[in-house]
Amino acid sequence: MKHVLLVMFLFSSIRCCSQILELDISLPQPRLGQSFNISFHSDTLSKQIFNLPADKFKINSFIDLTNLATSIGVNLEALKAGQNQIGPLIFTFNGHTYKTNALKFTVADSLPKVNKGIWIRKVPVDDTTAYIIIDQFLPAHNQITRKDENTITTSSQIDDNEKETTLNQEEVENAKVTDWGSSSETSPDFSGKGLGHSTFYKCYKVTISDKSKPLILTKKNFTNLPDDYNFQNIIIN
Repeated sequence: MKHVLLVMFLFSSIRCCSQILELDISLPQPRLGQSFNISFHSDTLSKQIFNLPADKFKINSFIDLTNLATSIGVNLEALKAGQNQIGPLIFTFNGHTYKTNALKFTVADSLPKVNKGIWIRKVPVDDTTAYIIIDQFLPAHNQITRKDENTITTSSQIDDNEKETTLNQEEVENAKVTDWGSSSETSPDFSGKGLGHSTFYKCYKVTISDKSKPLILTKKNFTNLPDDYNFQNIIIN
């Protein structure tokens, strides 16, 4: 009986001493070979580091002077597609034990090596929320600029008839739609094979307002989607 009480006491002590940190991921569903960040808010650690006398200082907030965000993280690149899990992570700092949640996510396959295409996918969060992600390649042509007799620069310009595809947030009924991140990058064609392109990434977080009504996103909810694009309705319910 004493051994059982001792084990229970130790287990209770570990639970009381450990503090839970919530892991976050920068991309809801990174692609194979794509960089993404795993982080957690570091307010709890900051309180341990800056344990200053309360009668001498008033702490307004804990900040990271580089980006005004209190977080600690790592930049990763997925090497294998499929289901993944990071954590729970456990570590000790300044005599305190910290534990993170288990972060589960899926890594999607990499995009094909082409200079034009659109890929739209849904990443479910729960029965009322999902991320809508748009990956897009648009063809671009080289733009050569001569600065002087000895210097020229090469850049890429999107063809005039090409447009970026987006989700028309105002046209989505019965839902709250927020921008969850975007990026763009232009790659000049140095091979001479006409493979110059611009890469666009857009992520939207969609949450249903009325749970009794399923949300169906159709082709009409997207702007600049080509007529010949084989779109399948996206259902969130």
